[in-house]
Parts: sequence; structure tokens; C-alpha cells
Amino acid sequence: MEAFKYSDLLHRLEGFDTWLTGMGLTPRPNDRIHEAIKILRRAKEASRKGHETGIYIDIRPQDWFPIIEALEAHDVLTAFHNEPSPAIAGALKRGLSGPTQPIDENPKNRDGRNIWFELALAAEWRLRGASVMLDEPDLRLTRDSITFLVACKRPANEQSIHVNICAAIKQLQRNLDKTPAGAFGVAAISLSCVFNRGDKVFSGEMNALGKLLNDEFSKHVPYLLSINDPRICCVMFHVVTPSVGGEVVDLMRASHTVAWDLDYPSVGSKTFREHAADMCNSPKNYWEPPDGSATSM
Repeated sequence: MEAFKYSDLLHRLEGFDTWLTGMGLTPRPNDRIHEAIKILRRAKEASRKGHETGIYIDIRPQDWFPIIEALEAHDVLTAFHNEPSPAIAGALKRGLSGPTQPIDENPKNRDGRNIWFELALAAEWRLRGASVMLDEPDLRLTRDSITFLVACKRPANEQSIHVNICAAIKQLQRNLDKTPAGAFGVAAISLSCVFNRGDKVFSGEMNALGKLLNDEFSKHVPYLLSINDPRICCVMFHVVTPSVGGEVVDLMRASHTVAWDLDYPSVGSKTFREHAADMCNSPKNYWEPPDGSATSM
């Protein structure tokens, strides 16, 4: 769980356009992330008035996801602002596309958020101390001198989860065939769209979110048990959703991951399990703004 003032996020995101320009991209004021930043500005103003008057307004349903994606843009900027690589530039160019509202996605405009899942996951890991980069098939993680290739998929609905897992496994196998021995593969499946198309907010406990993921995982165990490739060490399900809880006023971002070891106790599965534990227990490493007001927990 992270706690930020809207003003802190906006302060850090002031460098977003400069970063894009430095990578040869043209900032577009009406793309998906810039629209999200506009909504974040409105949320900041509403929060300011609430603090002054004691009267708070509800966050509009259509603002739930854009605010979360503005936070993810902040993470991506923070994680990669010193890495002007062609891979990052190419991913960002695609990742900024798509409709402002995820509920307006269709097969022709889903590419932006599909790529954004890769960027946001890589940023999350890097800010928590992992050595990760964008590379074939999607991400490349290094831990204890072991290379993990990560194939990221984002099913549009529950019916397409199995197809996406199979596609990720095949993609990993093709890439591992071209990678020196000793590397392992991880399939990272985002169920954010499956659980929440963009018209809901999660109001339960984190263990309830974990139960939803585990229940979905159980449906795919027979297939996972049939994967006979010791190089594929893990399949993970990941979800991110707007959330409210307790006595908070501002919207929260809830995320949860569950993973299935395919070849435990191999060196790959053991090492990736250690990575997962670190990602769960390590705070994100953010730079402090001049007033030192940002917090993380």
C-alpha cells in the first residue's frame, strides 16, 4: 500500500513530457495518460477544497481507473527516467495509445494497455530493487546471475485466460530455445481486465483479492501440470484495481499477485520465489521531492 498526496504525484509528473521528448517522442495532450493526468489535477483541486471546507465530493466512477493509471505513469517515469533506450521509447509510444476509459476497449484498441502492463510491472519490480529491463519476449529479469525471461499477457475476458497462458508458454519456449542454457521462463498474466473492465471499485480486504486470484488459478491447474518443460519455472496471475477501504478519502490502488511453481524445487523456481517475496516485502524506492512530503509504506 502506498500513500501519496495528489500534489506530490503531479509534481513528479511535471517531467513526463520532457522525458518523452528526450526519447524522440512527441507528447500529445489528449492521449490516454495525459487525459489521466488531467483527471489527477481535478482530483487534487477537489481534495484541496475538501481539506479547506471539510466537504468532500465523491470520485466519479469514470475517474477511478485514470487516476490509477496516472500513478502507474509516475512509477514508469521514476523507474526508467535515466534509461532512454529504444525499447522503452517503443513501448511508451504504443503504451500511450487507447481509450481513456478501459471499459471502452475493443480488440482494435487494446494494444496500449497490453503494453502498459509490461511497463507498469517492470517499473513496480525495478522500484522495489529488482534488476529488470524490457527485452524479448517482454521482460528480462536477472537475479543471482540467473536470467528469467518474462512473457506478459492481458486476457480480455475469463474465456481467453487459458489461450493467453498457452500463448505465453509457447512464446517463452521459442525465446528460451535462442537463449543460453540456464535461463528460465515466467508467464505473467494480468487479470485486471477480467476482474474489472473499468466500471467497478474493489472494497474488500486484500486476502479477498488473493482468494479471487487463487480461485481462478485452480481452474487451470490441470493444464499447468501438463507443461513438461523444466525451463518454465512459474506462471503468475496479477491484478490491479481501484480500491477504497477504511476511513480514507482518496482512492487507493490495490494489487495482488499469486504464482504457481511449475518445477519446484529447481534453482529457477527457488530463485524466482525469493524475488517474489522481495517484491512483496520491499517498499518502492522513490526520490524525495524538495519538501520531503511523499511517503511510502
